[in-house]
Amino acid sequence: MSVKPLRVRQAEATRGLLIEVARQNFTEHGYAATSIDDIIQQAGVARGALYHHFSGKEALFRAVYETVEGEVVSRVMEAAASEASPWDAVGAGLSAFLDACLEPSFRRIVVLDSVSVLQSKVLEVGIDPVELPMLRNVLTPLLGTTTFEGMAIDALTYVALGGLYGASLFIARASDPPAARAEVDLVLDTLISGLLRPAAR
Repeated sequence: MSVKPLRVRQAEATRGLLIEVARQNFTEHGYAATSIDDIIQQAGVARGALYHHFSGKEALFRAVYETVEGEVVSRVMEAAASEASPWDAVGAGLSAFLDACLEPSFRRIVVLDSVSVLQSKVLEVGIDPVELPMLRNVLTPLLGTTTFEGMAIDALTYVALGGLYGASLFIARASDPPAARAEVDLVLDTLISGLLRPAAR
């Protein structure tokens, strides 16, 4: 296996450091209250080093967002894959995602700040939310069940995405997120139980 040149490794290390320091600041202070000066000072790098990797604060935020979101998507897919039945896989995946809403980084960066910071770019270039492939993979096995037989996976995915966004915002904005998480669980359990009853008959 070839070893990367020292300069490449140093550049990757600097980029990773900037993302980590920015992640801490965006989590603690939010996007608006975080400055580039704070990040480069805490990271101990020159301003030029930051702009070598990122065009500005928004680009750095997107890199942090993709890092945090990627971690959660991996956990959701792993949780869903660990279950044998399609319904259990959906339940495990949803639970992993909603658990993430209690984590400070995911709450602040992905749920609360990303809409205002990144939404204009998403609309401008037509980028689909990264949750869509995750949901499509988790929900596709349901199409083989009696309840969802004959449904279009894209329609099911987008409808589920709306519910997922709503649930995550409810938890993230709550004064008591764990209590809100329990309330969301009750709603989901009721909905899933209702969907399963016709299939059982």
